[in-house]
Amino acid sequence: MQRIHLIGIVALAAVMLLAAGMASPAAALTNDEIANLSGADRQKVLEAGARAEGKLMFYTTLIVRQAVRPLEAAFKKKYPFITLEYIRMGSSKVVQRLLAEHRAGRTQADVVVASAAPVLKQVKIAQVFNSPELAPYPKETLDPDRMWAPIRFSYNGIGYNTRMLSAADAPKTWEDLLDPKWKNKLVWAESTETGAPLFIAILRKVWGEKKAMDYLGKLAKQNVRTGTGSIRSVLDQVIAGEYPVMISAALHHVAISAAQGAPVASTSPSPVLGRNGYAMMMKGAPHPHAAMLFIDFLVSRDGQAILREARYLPAHPDVDPLPEMQAVLPRATGAKTYIMSPEEHNAVRKEAQALYRKMFP
Repeated sequence: MQRIHLIGIVALAAVMLLAAGMASPAAALTNDEIANLSGADRQKVLEAGARAEGKLMFYTTLIVRQAVRPLEAAFKKKYPFITLEYIRMGSSKVVQRLLAEHRAGRTQADVVVASAAPVLKQVKIAQVFNSPELAPYPKETLDPDRMWAPIRFSYNGIGYNTRMLSAADAPKTWEDLLDPKWKNKLVWAESTETGAPLFIAILRKVWGEKKAMDYLGKLAKQNVRTGTGSIRSVLDQVIAGEYPVMISAALHHVAISAAQGAPVASTSPSPVLGRNGYAMMMKGAPHPHAAMLFIDFLVSRDGQAILREARYLPAHPDVDPLPEMQAVLPRATGAKTYIMSPEEHNAVRKEAQALYRKMFP
């Protein structure tokens, strides 16, 4: 009897183990599956996964006090179970860090807001994703490859120090910069994505090769200085009085600083250099559920309203910039604009950078 009883126990245990194996949970979702979830339970799945992850790492070029902290506070209020950590750098440094992490096989960033799409696409570390919050956006503003989502637009023109120049004396066209009085007094940033190479690329596109190259040859004789850091950092150097005039200054940066009482103003020569700011998800994002919730938030009306209050120019078609920011929009100044997409820029960036290094050593 004891032997029969023992056999029964062993058999029962085997059945229970088999049942447990059959009832085991489904395999965890991949980053690609998480980034492209759809259906009625999408939000529930993302929130459950984000609760388990508990945090999010955000690399950005946005101004911390002006935009990152308000975004962090609102996102934390919406999702109190996610701790948002961030690192603020210029676009070039963001790219360098992401590539270094990729080479080391230790991706730390989940979401990136920087001019990094061309490089991240090229090395295939940008994640394809889809957000239902993008439904209202015009198709032409979206990435056909679904590797980035627009969160704002930027326009670059001329920035100048108002203590060093009057509005009447400030250069108002790109050709004005060729006046001999500006020799040794002009500065720009060297950032491939947002600085001098972008300026060169757009002029060649809009003006044509002959006119653009003739102009750049003359501009090179003005001994244009190269400021250190991002275009934001270079504008700060202009505000500090290190240089009177900045070429290819972000007009919203000028407006933000002017509203805070800084001695800076801008002009919008045609063509105004246009580009979009965008959010990307890293293919190896360590917190993919939280990453998608954050991207949803950034492109939603709520997230876009925060960027609006931070004096950025929102990408959402239903969220207008603040009235004081609308003054820097090309439609307000009548200037022609050329908005260069990341993909278009990628096709010409190496050549533009080579020209920059050759002509402006």
